[in-house]
This record gives sequence, structure tokens and C-alpha cells, in this order.
Amino acid sequence: MIPKIIPQPKKAVIKEGKLTPGKTVSDERFGAAATAYEQYKNELGYEPGDAAVYLKYADNIKKEAYSIRCGEGRIDIYASDLAGANNALSVLLQLAAESGGEIEATDIDDEPDCEYRGIMIDIARIWHPLEYLLKYVDLCRYYRFSYLHLHFSDTQSYTLPCKDFPNLTAKDRHYTYEQIKQLNEYAYERGVKIMPEIDVPGHCTPFLQSYPEIFGHGEIIGYHKEVFDAFEKILGELCEMFPYSDRIHVGGDEADIKQWLQCEKCLSYAKENGIPADEDERLSAERILASFVAKLSEIILKHGKTPVVWEGFCKEVNYLVPKTTEVFSWENYYQTTPELIEAGYTVINGSWCPNYVVEPAVMWSVKDCFDWDIFTFRPVHPQSPYINSTLKVPPYEKMIGGQLLSWGDFGARSNQPQRHLIGEFEKVAERAAATAENTWNKEKNVTYEEFIKAHEVQNKAVCRLFNYKYIKTKRFILRPFKKSDIEDAKAYCQSLVDEEFEEFDPELSGSFVDKCIQYTQKAQPDNYCFAIELDGIVIGGCNIDIIDEYTGNVGWYVHKAHQNKGYATEAGKEMLKFGFEYLGLHRIEAHCHINNVRSYKVMEKLHMRREGLNKKDHKYKGGVWGDSYCYAILEEEYKNER
Repeated sequence: MIPKIIPQPKKAVIKEGKLTPGKTVSDERFGAAATAYEQYKNELGYEPGDAAVYLKYADNIKKEAYSIRCGEGRIDIYASDLAGANNALSVLLQLAAESGGEIEATDIDDEPDCEYRGIMIDIARIWHPLEYLLKYVDLCRYYRFSYLHLHFSDTQSYTLPCKDFPNLTAKDRHYTYEQIKQLNEYAYERGVKIMPEIDVPGHCTPFLQSYPEIFGHGEIIGYHKEVFDAFEKILGELCEMFPYSDRIHVGGDEADIKQWLQCEKCLSYAKENGIPADEDERLSAERILASFVAKLSEIILKHGKTPVVWEGFCKEVNYLVPKTTEVFSWENYYQTTPELIEAGYTVINGSWCPNYVVEPAVMWSVKDCFDWDIFTFRPVHPQSPYINSTLKVPPYEKMIGGQLLSWGDFGARSNQPQRHLIGEFEKVAERAAATAENTWNKEKNVTYEEFIKAHEVQNKAVCRLFNYKYIKTKRFILRPFKKSDIEDAKAYCQSLVDEEFEEFDPELSGSFVDKCIQYTQKAQPDNYCFAIELDGIVIGGCNIDIIDEYTGNVGWYVHKAHQNKGYATEAGKEMLKFGFEYLGLHRIEAHCHINNVRSYKVMEKLHMRREGLNKKDHKYKGGVWGDSYCYAILEEEYKNER
């Protein structure tokens, strides 16, 4: 029997007995990990038990490795660094996922095989609000990924602030310095490294449009001194902006490099740098590309960080690109993986198949992702020598890991970007588990059948983390329901049994709370339910029921002792905000019995319009059909009222 943990640990012994983790006692070096763990326990609805968790420093354990020992009424964790402590605590969260808090007493010794275990999110083609980036950090933490690679720039936008070239920054879709700092701290505390990417010399429209006099040349950034003087400042600031990041990605792929050969200024600068341009146009352009990549790599190295690029230059110019530059092998077209290995590069596996996610297309299944490993490539480029075949390279010490990559090609054209982001997370999360398994363990030690059983458990927890919202209003808290809310739910239902229009049965409170919890365990719930917590007690609830991809239906209910105090209106405002700003809905409706004055007065306070009267459209208390008023508000109306 093996624990339902992803990735599966190297050594796990399930013993007799069960424990419920309680208070965390942490070495001061691991305080940030302990704080994050407590937050995740709360978000997952795990109630504290009486088995204290002791987080201890041990200098004989490798970086990122950890040991867990479950004893009589206590859990001891040993690690030598913050990442290892976080890895161990994520395992505790996973052990508790199936039971909702309790774990089987399990001793574990574990360490990753791969240094680089990553997820990439394209935030240039489709804008991701900061809270989505934090959720991807949570996903990385839960499955013990070491890197979150953020594709900050592309043809569509440059999403970073920039002190020396402020016009680069896309209006209304960029992160502030304060947000980047928040992201850095959040990731660091959870043992996740951010790898920022500025993609050049192709994919460069923001550079060409904002500063054509410096960067402009056709559809590619120019190759001359002014460009590299500018990148000294841009990349220098980028390195400072991400102080905990040890790797910086500078793109290097899919550029129309032959355009350089039509530019006298570019050719002159190439000659000054000893880069020959001769009758072989392809190779001449490739030499300039290699020099471009090398110059950016030198800037990154100067700041004490490792430069990373896409496989985008050919093998004939490998002598120009320093081996200190790490390469993502993804197409096996520009240069094959065996050629990169022969040249001695450090390589990361980003094989298009099965590691690419392009929402809403389903390109590769979870099973495809599970069947992959870091030495396997399945090229899809029609001109790859390995097209329609599988390339399996022999074990290579400098193949340091692999990555799941999500691209926003369709998202860039979506008329419902928020809904698109929810769909993206669903597909990424489903496949991330398999990528985590295959980058933590180079050799599989679980079958697909064993993996998928664990996946069914862990994906529910991941979805709850994604859907979890802790909303603090002026007077109370809105949060997802958890098991311990059943008694409070019975109490407010009991207070409402005499309610004139709707049915409230205290005996059904348990099944209601269970149903609310089940909703949170879906990537795209049918209903988003929130408990209204006042001074530590749940006094009611509110929700948005998803009717279709454009429309939601909002509702609320409050303990009788707390009515007529404006709580329903306060909760309703937050539901409208959640529906429009997080779920990306176009229209939100609400319905009530035509005689329920208290209810429709709240709708009017929320600036919802009465659209009409529906004849006997709803069964009210006692199963009696009744007439309803329909109220609604559109996203544009909501924005105008703010």
C-alpha cells in the first residue's frame, strides 16, 4: 500500500494509527513555511487536531529534501532549507486531503531527482490579475514544483513596470512594483522560485512600437549598440526586481532573423563584433542571433543569475552561445536535443507534446503527461527530424528537469478573459500533477492506476485552493463552508423554519454543508457558496449559482436574529463583485417571491433592475408554485454604479 501523494515519495512507511495535525512549532528559519501551511490548512477546511507538528532544522539533509516522522501524538519534520520545509508541509496537506484533516501515521524520507521542476504561464497574451499568479504559486507549492516561469512579454503586451523605458509598459494590463514585490515575497515564503521572461528579439511589438528609434527594425529588435545599452538597463532592473530569482529567461526563438541582413547598421555592428555576414544568408543571420543571445546572457551573468533561452539557434553557431546559458528544448527543429547535449548545454525538457496547454483546446491528456519523462521528446514541428516519432535520449546529467507550459494564444482573442483563466487553471492543474510526478522522480515508482487514484483526491484539494476566497467586509467574513460549520448551519436554519417563503430544514444542514464543500472541489463549480462568519460564528450564507458561461444567479440567507442590520446587502455587494470581477460574468440575476418585500428591497439597494414578473415559476415553501420578481444587473451597469 502506498500513500495517495503526488509526487510519490522515495520512501514511505505507513504505520498503525492515525493523527490529526495540530499546532505547528517551528524553527525560526522555517517560520514562513509554517505560516503558509497554517493558511493552507484553513483554506482546505482542515480542523486542527492535537498532534503537534515540530518543524526542525537538520544540516545533514540535502536542499529541498525532507524527513517526516509520525510518533505518539506528534509529527516531527526535518529539513535543511525553506524549500525542504515547504515540501514536507505540502506532503502533510496531501496526506490529510482524503479525510479532511486526519492523516495515517506515515514515516517519509524524500528528495527530488530534478533541480528544475516548473510550470510556465503566459501572462503577456492574456492578462492575469495578480491573484491568479498567487494561485499558481499555490499550485506549485502543493505539488512541490521548484519554479514558476512567467512569460511577461510578447507581441501582445509588456506587463512589467520599467523605470528607464516606461512606455514599454502596457496600459491597464501590467503589474506595479508593489505587486511584483508581493509576488516575490509570496513565492519565496513558499519555497517557489519565479523565473521571469522577457521574450526577445522576436515577439517584440511593444519594443518596436514604444521606442522605434532604439529597437526598431522591421519585425525584429535591431542588432546594434543602442539596443544592448538599453538591455543593460532593462535586464539590470529585471534582476533587481526579482531578488530571489536565480534564473532569468530572455526568449530567443521564432524571430525573423534574416531581417538583420537588410539593415546596414546591424551588419556594421556585427562586423565590429567579429560576426561575419557572407553569402550564406541563413548562417549569417544565425550568427547574429547567437551573438544577440550571448550578449543578453552576459548581462544576466553579470548580475549573478543564470540566463535561460528557448531552443532557437542552430547547432552551427553553438560556439557563439556560452555554455552557461541554459536551453529549453521544445521543438527539436531549430536544434535537436541530441545536438544540445553533444554541445554540452544544460537542458530543460519543454517538449510541446505532451507539455503544452493551450486553453480551451485539449491537446494532450493527463495520461499522455504521465507517460512522459524528462528524457522523452515528441516533436510536432513538421520540419523536425523526429516528427511523428518519439525521441528518447539517454540519461544526461545536465538534463536538469522539465516543465508544463500554458500558452494564451486563444485567450488573447477571448471575449470572456476571466472565464478563460478559470478554464486554463483547470487544465493546467489536471496535468501539473503528472509533470510533478515525472520531474520529482526520474524513474516512475507508481503505476498510472495508482497515480490516478491519488490524482482524484489531490485535484479536489487543488481546486478548493483555487476557488477559495477569504473576503473580509467591514463587519464579517465570507469564506467557503467547512465540516465544522454544520452546527452553526443548523442554528440559522432553525431560526428560519418559520420563514414565509423558502424552506429551511435544520435536519438537512449536514448534507447542505457537504454539498457546499463538494462545489469547492471542482475547477469550475456549478455554484459558489460562501458562509457568512460573524465573530467566529456562521450566521448565514450567500452564493452565485452559475446558469451558463455568461450568467449567474445570486442569493443570500441570514439568521433571524441578525436580520434588518444590512448584512444581506453587504454580502450581496461582495457576490456581485466576485461574479463580475473574478468570474467574469456578463449578467447576474436574482429572484424572489413577489410578496417578499425584504428580499427585493435588498436587490434594489444593490442597483439591480426589476425586469419583470414570472408567473408560477418557482416552488416556494410547502411545494406551492408562486409568482416571482426577476431582478438583474449587467457588468457595465455594475461598473457604472461603482
